[in-house]
This record gives sequence, structure tokens and C-alpha cells, in this order.
Amino acid sequence: MRLIPSIILPDFFKGPKSILCFLLFCFLPLTTWAETGVRGNLSVSLEKKLNPFFDLNLENEVRFSNNTIGFDRNNTSIGFDYSLFDRKLKMGGYYAFLYLYNDKHLFEARHRYYFNLSYKETFNRWTFSWRGRWQVTHRNENRGEYKINPKQVLRNKFQIEYSVWGKPWKPSVSCELYNDLNNPAGNYLTRIRYQAGTTWRLNRTDYLDFFARYDQYMDMRELNIISLGITWKLKW
Repeated sequence: MRLIPSIILPDFFKGPKSILCFLLFCFLPLTTWAETGVRGNLSVSLEKKLNPFFDLNLENEVRFSNNTIGFDRNNTSIGFDYSLFDRKLKMGGYYAFLYLYNDKHLFEARHRYYFNLSYKETFNRWTFSWRGRWQVTHRNENRGEYKINPKQVLRNKFQIEYSVWGKPWKPSVSCELYNDLNNPAGNYLTRIRYQAGTTWRLNRTDYLDFFARYDQYMDMRELNIISLGITWKLKW
């Protein structure tokens, strides 16, 4: 067991092909679970640094379901982040407009507000981070019957990133926990999201993110979801 950190890990991070194999190896056990759906994600993200403390963020995401050929939702968000302690600590507030195909097979518009608090530490090429999010979603009662409206959720995300020396790749793995906050039946853990991916730096301002994601729902009535996605990021 002592040979694993010193011998195996460096071999994994020597090139893009090795990184991809490593991420697929991490994610492969999840794809063997029986009750799953498949989803595709495409998104564009813009981040503008206004000053040393404030960032403006814009993002538009489109999700596809039914083996990536059916429309699931469009999510457009805007918000600001405030950074402290050499950008290790961040606080942010966001608004998102969602247009989706709901469980009643109707198109529905929703409004979402969320507030983030995150912290990260870097050791050599490794970065460890945590992000907490309080999320409030207002749903349209004319398009569905909801026992909880607005719905409040607390999300905690833990992530590990690795900067490959001399390469534009930065692979990462993460786990995110979803907890209800205003459910009359009890505020329990409702979902666990596992994700593996990598960031590819194209140039000074342009990045591509590739990820494979597995959403496991604690309520067995919900279908677990596998998602494959690409995000183009512009930072300036």
C-alpha cells in the first residue's frame, strides 16, 4: 500500500490520455447501476474581474434528457462574487431563470436565488475546496402542484483539483450533498452528486471544462442521472 502514492499517481498525470483514462476509471463503477437516465449538458460561462475583490459571472446552460435527444431545461444565471484573503475565501449572490420541462410534461418557468460561501487551500499542485450554497427556488403553481414552494435546499460541495506540471490540464473530482431545509416531512439528505472531469486551458482567457457526473437520489422514486457535459469559460 505504501507504493501507491509514490509510484502510481505520477504515472496517471503524465498526459491527457492518462488523465482521461483515470477519470473514466473513477466514474466507470457508477455507470453500472441499473436505474439511471442519461443527460447531456452544454454551457457557456463568462467571468469578468471588476476589481481585486469583485467578479461578475454570467452563465447559460442547456440540458438534454432521454439519452441526450430531448430538451430538459435552460438555465440562465447572473451574480457577483466578493473575494478575501488572496481569493481563498469567496462570498456570492446569484439569480437564475429556469425554463424546463417538468414532471407534469409541461414547460415551466422558475426563479431561483442562491448564495455561496466557499474556501480553498492549495498545497503544491493540489487544491482542496469547499462550497456551501443556500438555494431558494420559486415554482409555478399553474404548471404543477407543489407541496413545498418556494423550495429551500442547502448544498455542500467538496472538491480536489490537481495542476499537471507543464500541461494545460487540471483534473478534478468532487462530491456534493443536497439537504432540504423547509420540508414538512423532515429535512433529510435528498441527493448526492459525484463528478469527475478536467479543465483544459486553451489560452490566457479561454477554457474548456469536460465532466462526467452521477446524481444519486435518496428517494428511490427518483431516477438516478448520468450526465456528460462541456462548458466553455471565458475569463478576463
